[in-house]
Amino acid sequence: MTLNENRGMRLSERIRYVGVNDHQTELFERQWPLPYGVSYNSYLVVDEKVALIDTAAAQFADEFFANIKSEIGDRPIDYLVVNHMEPDHSALQAAVRKEYPACVIVTNAKAAPMIEGYQGITDNIKIIKEGESLSLGEVSLQFFMVPMVHWPETMVTWCPDENTLFSGDAFGSFKAVPVGVIDSKSDIFADYQDEMTRYYASIVGKYGSPVQAALKKLNGLEIKRLC
Repeated sequence: MTLNENRGMRLSERIRYVGVNDHQTELFERQWPLPYGVSYNSYLVVDEKVALIDTAAAQFADEFFANIKSEIGDRPIDYLVVNHMEPDHSALQAAVRKEYPACVIVTNAKAAPMIEGYQGITDNIKIIKEGESLSLGEVSLQFFMVPMVHWPETMVTWCPDENTLFSGDAFGSFKAVPVGVIDSKSDIFADYQDEMTRYYASIVGKYGSPVQAALKKLNGLEIKRLC
């Protein structure tokens, strides 16, 4: 696979995938084998304002920023939405702030001290509450807390205008994604089902009660796309 295999991946006119694939790491969190690699999933929502949702592992910074530039060129990132603070989601927060100094970090009260502890960032942070919305122009983002799925600060981001849920680890999986993977266009679910099951059993399954609470909370959303 080439360095920039995921560059330019548009899920819609407004939603762009800018994540990266990792075929270097042999053990996820030094415990679980990764025979097919793993993806660090990050997305742009592009409107009058630009929001970046999550980042990627630190060693993939060059590819990550190249993916962003390929989608928005020299436009600034106005908001960095922090759904989850594990390093495979959050390691490049300080790098994003360095590249886009005016970028506002959008997260919840439980994540803010973790951002300070992990990344040393204390300024220009917008603390949002359950159900709060953020306008990007024609579209908005709304935020829901899903604690212990599978860390205490975890939340998900909902874009009602696109019927899209940015779900973080809630529907995670081992196994890197091929170019342009959209499961409605292929039999990709069957290809990933074993690795999805292994991921859930290894990472999230022991938090069954919080998972059920999160599913109940999000049940009323008309979800047409999971990112």
